[in-house]
Amino acid sequence: MRSVGLHQTKATLFWALFMTLALVMSASAQGSFSTGDSELEKWIVDPKLRFDDWLDEERPSLEIVFDVSMRIVEKSGGSETGLLNWVGIDLIDRLHWDGFPIATILFQAFVVEVNDLPATPIIFDDSRDWQLQWRLVYLDFDRWSHKGVSWKVGHLEVPFGLEWTSETNGTLRQYTNAKNLGVKADWGMSAHGTVDGLDYEVAVTRGSGNEYRDVSNNHMFAMRIGASLDQNFSYGISYFDAQLTGQDAPIGMDAFPKPNRVRYGVDARWNFPSFQLLGEYSRGTNDDLDVWNTLLEANIHTSDERGLAYLQTVGSATKGDSSWSEQIQAHLGVKRLMGPSLSLEAQWTHDLELPGNAPLGDTGVLQIRYRF
Repeated sequence: MRSVGLHQTKATLFWALFMTLALVMSASAQGSFSTGDSELEKWIVDPKLRFDDWLDEERPSLEIVFDVSMRIVEKSGGSETGLLNWVGIDLIDRLHWDGFPIATILFQAFVVEVNDLPATPIIFDDSRDWQLQWRLVYLDFDRWSHKGVSWKVGHLEVPFGLEWTSETNGTLRQYTNAKNLGVKADWGMSAHGTVDGLDYEVAVTRGSGNEYRDVSNNHMFAMRIGASLDQNFSYGISYFDAQLTGQDAPIGMDAFPKPNRVRYGVDARWNFPSFQLLGEYSRGTNDDLDVWNTLLEANIHTSDERGLAYLQTVGSATKGDSSWSEQIQAHLGVKRLMGPSLSLEAQWTHDLELPGNAPLGDTGVLQIRYRF
C-alpha cells in the first residue's frame, strides 16, 4: 500500500508542476517570453533568463537547456496506468584551438523513472525503477566538414534508416530502430559527412546500448548512405551487423534475446509544402531466424511548424521453422507547440495483428514536455 501511495503522490506532484508550467506558457503565448506578463511567470522564468545572460557573457558558444517531461500510458485490457517521467539537461558547445573551431560537443543526460509501463525499456531492472539515461553524448570533430568528413566519438545514434534523418528522442513519434535493431544509440565512433550530394555515416561501436560494457565480443557496425535531405525527394540504404551481448536483458529474461543481428534496409522521404510521406523497409536475421520490418507514414504540419499530425503503419515479422509470425500496428499522433518551451503530444495505437493470435488492443499515450 505504501508503494501505491508513493506512486500516486509522485504523479500528483508531476501534474501540479506541469499545470503550473502550462499556465505560465499560456500567459506568455501572446507576448515576449523574456519580459513576462505575470508575477508567476517572472518567478519561474527570470532565474533561467538571468543564468542565460550570465552564460552568454562568460561563454557565448555554450547553450544549456533543461528538459522536464511526463508521459502517461493507458492500455486496454485492465492493466495499470503507466508513467514515464524524466528530468534532464542538454548541453552544446563549440571547442576552439588557437581561435579555430575544431569540434562540437553534445551532452544529453537524463534521470528517467518508469512506473508500470506496458513494455518497460531494457535499461530498467524492474517495472518500477529509475535509471540514468545517456541519449547523445559525443565530440564531433567537424573542423573539416567542408571537405566532406567529420568524426564523432562518444554515445552516438545508430546510422540506420529513417531514425538517422530525424530527431525523435523524447517524442512519441518513433521509427523502428529501437525494436528492430535492438539498440538506438551506442558507445563508439563514426565518420560522417556529405560528398557529391550524398550524406553518409559509418559507425563502429560497442553494442552495449546505454552503458559501456565488454561482454562476449559484443560489437556493432552500421552505415547509411543516401541522397541529401535538402532535396524534396531523398532516399537511403543502410546496413547493420551486431553482437548485442553487452546489453541488459529485458525484464523476465536471463539474456538479451537473439543477440546476433544483421539488417539490410532502404528508406525514403518525399516532402511537399505542408505534407510528407515516409517509408522504410529492412530485412535480415536474428541469429537463425529470418526477420523483416517496415514502416509507412504520412504527416501534415502547420505553416508555422508548431502543429504536426501523423499516421503510421508499422509491421514486423519473424520466421520460425515454417511460417511467419507477424505484428502490425497503426499509430495516430498529434503534437502541438504551445509556446517557446512547452509541447503537448498524444498518440493512439491500434493492434491490427499480433503473434500467436494474441487478443488485439489499443494503447493511448499523452505527453507534456517543458524545455527551458
